[in-house]
Amino acid sequence: MTTGPQPGISPVKLRNGVILITEPIVTGKTAAIGFWFYTGSRAECDANRGVTHFTEHMLFKGTTTRTAFDIACAFDRMGGYINAYTEREDVCVYCVVPSLKVQEALTILCDMAENAVFDREEFERERKVVESEILTSADDPEDSALDAVENAVWPHQKISASISGTVEQVKALRQEDVSSWYKDHFVHGRMCVCAAGCFDQKALEERIAALPQHEELPLEGADKVLAAFYADQRPVWKSGISFIKSSFRQEQFFLLYPLRFPVDERTYYTLAVMNALTGDTMSSRLFQTLREKGGWCYSVYSYSSFYADTACWCAYASSAKRSSGRILTDLHSEMKKLFENGVSEDEVDAAREHLCGEELMADSDIENRMKFLERCYDSGYGFAPVDERIELIRSVTKHDIRHCLHELFDVENKALVVYGPGLSLKEKKDIITIYGR
Repeated sequence: MTTGPQPGISPVKLRNGVILITEPIVTGKTAAIGFWFYTGSRAECDANRGVTHFTEHMLFKGTTTRTAFDIACAFDRMGGYINAYTEREDVCVYCVVPSLKVQEALTILCDMAENAVFDREEFERERKVVESEILTSADDPEDSALDAVENAVWPHQKISASISGTVEQVKALRQEDVSSWYKDHFVHGRMCVCAAGCFDQKALEERIAALPQHEELPLEGADKVLAAFYADQRPVWKSGISFIKSSFRQEQFFLLYPLRFPVDERTYYTLAVMNALTGDTMSSRLFQTLREKGGWCYSVYSYSSFYADTACWCAYASSAKRSSGRILTDLHSEMKKLFENGVSEDEVDAAREHLCGEELMADSDIENRMKFLERCYDSGYGFAPVDERIELIRSVTKHDIRHCLHELFDVENKALVVYGPGLSLKEKKDIITIYGR
């Protein structure tokens, strides 16, 4: 039935080409199962923009043997839940259920993955739901800003195209187009299944292996295949300063640095420690300087974004227009100190302990453990248990962080995006003076 390693915390390639990764926890009382389909908005063209996201919605609208109400009722009565999301390079449908209900939940997930129907009434009804979701996102300042930022640093490229599409693009999608996308990219496309918790390993493997034939993935990880698939559209980064006008009341600021790719596992954890002490915690430099000491803003944080063939790190803050100058001055000052002076032992120790605590808490979350399996497979990292991950985090030194900042960050090609109601010509000139150097 299988090739490669035996089931466990390692990928196994089933006879139908699906990658299965499991973490049995025999003492558990719950289980989490996730189906990953490796397609997304990056695989679309302008003519079918939003088709992947629409397909994700239609998975819940009935199969050849179940109505949408049947699917909803089944998970409600289990006391569990089912959810899904679409990203630029993949779609995930997942559930968390009591262990006694695993086989029932798995049967429904498989039914959705191979037998979804695209009833015309349901299709048109869901079209309105998707349009409403798009409008809701457009009303959210941060959601709107994130789309604008990605297009600013990867302008007019598929990697930065809208995941859900516009209302007009969704109106143009035809039922047969979405149904065809489902057959090509969900029923027979690249697929990985991850499960963590208490379940019957043999029954799980047999049911997943009974799915239709899928396009094969390597055991070593999905990113290599996806990077090759997108080789003709390798992202081209645009540095510099972008001022984007919006109807929202607050200015939002994004300072982004492209990361040299690929990022190995140790560097990934070094970056995580650096991110924690820079902007991802209440005691971090940016939070303390911009919010606690300056009082310039309510929201400030930092994060990393990873794709199959590129990555970037971003510092974010938002404020009233009157505080824009102080926000950007202090942000520039803190980043300059970070790159030129490095970090202290106390900062590194605090950031390491923060991440270790997060790892321990996440390890008790069965949904997180299931998603961790896919993250490791996606990137080609090892499936290290929590104790080994904590040991790796605690081994990060301030010298590792300094090396990370100077070798991983492409500082010369940083980008600043200002998204909001608009700054005066003088304010823009002041910003260019600071960040143009």
